[in-house]
Amino acid sequence: MSLVHIVGGEESRLRRAGLYLFARTLEMPALSWTYQMLRGRWRRIGANRAVRAALAWGVAAPFARLGDTARALPEPEVLRLLDELEGPIAVGPCRCRASHGGCDHPLETDIVIRTGVAAWTRAFPHDYRLVDREEAKAIVSRCRRLGMWQMVFVHCPVNEENEYVICNCCACGCVPHILNRELGQRFYPLLPGHYRAVTDRTLCTGRGDCVAACPFGARAVLGGRLEMAGPCFGCGICEAACPEGAIRMHHA
Repeated sequence: MSLVHIVGGEESRLRRAGLYLFARTLEMPALSWTYQMLRGRWRRIGANRAVRAALAWGVAAPFARLGDTARALPEPEVLRLLDELEGPIAVGPCRCRASHGGCDHPLETDIVIRTGVAAWTRAFPHDYRLVDREEAKAIVSRCRRLGMWQMVFVHCPVNEENEYVICNCCACGCVPHILNRELGQRFYPLLPGHYRAVTDRTLCTGRGDCVAACPFGARAVLGGRLEMAGPCFGCGICEAACPEGAIRMHHA
C-alpha cells in the first residue's frame, strides 16, 4: 500500500483504487484473523511463542511500517480536525468490531474522511452514509463519554499526515490497539501523539482514576504518588477521568 501512497497524491486515482482494494478485500479478514489469534477463539494458538513471533515479524511489523498505523488525539483536537476538514465526511460500522463481534461498544463509529470517504462508501455503499461535521463531532463526544478515545489512522510512510479515518477506539475491541499492547511498540508502533498528559502534583491525591482509565498503561500510583509507567500517547482519557482536575494535555 505504501507504494500507492508514494506514487499517488491525496486525490489521485491510484491512491483511491489502492484504498478501495484494501477496504474491499483485505481489511476485514486481517482484523478478524488478528483478533482471533490474540484475544478470540484461537488465542491458545496465538500464545505459542513461534506463532507469536511469526505474527510480530511477518504481519504486524511490516504492516505498521508499510501499511497503516495511528496517532491518538485528545478530544478537542479531533473536534478541531473535523471543523477544519474540507470535503465530505461519512460514518459506518467500526471495522474492528464488525469483523470480530467481540465488543459491545457502539458500532456506527467509523468516521472516514478525505480519500477514505470515496474508498469506503464505494466498497460498502449500504454501510456508510454521509454526515455533516456536527453529527461526526457528536459521535466523537458520545464515544468519549463511554470512555473511548480517538485514533486518526494515517498512510505510511509514517511521517506523512495522510489521515483517512477517525476511529473511536476501545481497549476490548480495537485490533491495532490490541496489536500494540500484545506485541509492543517495537512490532506494531503507534505514532507519537502531538500531546502529553501533564499532572499537577499539588492537586493529585493519588486516587488512581487516571490509572484505570489510561488505555496504554502509561500511569501508575506507587506509594500514593502518581508515576509514569510508560509512554503517554496523548489520547486525553486521563484528563477527563481525574476528579481533581490535576491533569492537563500539553502540546508535545
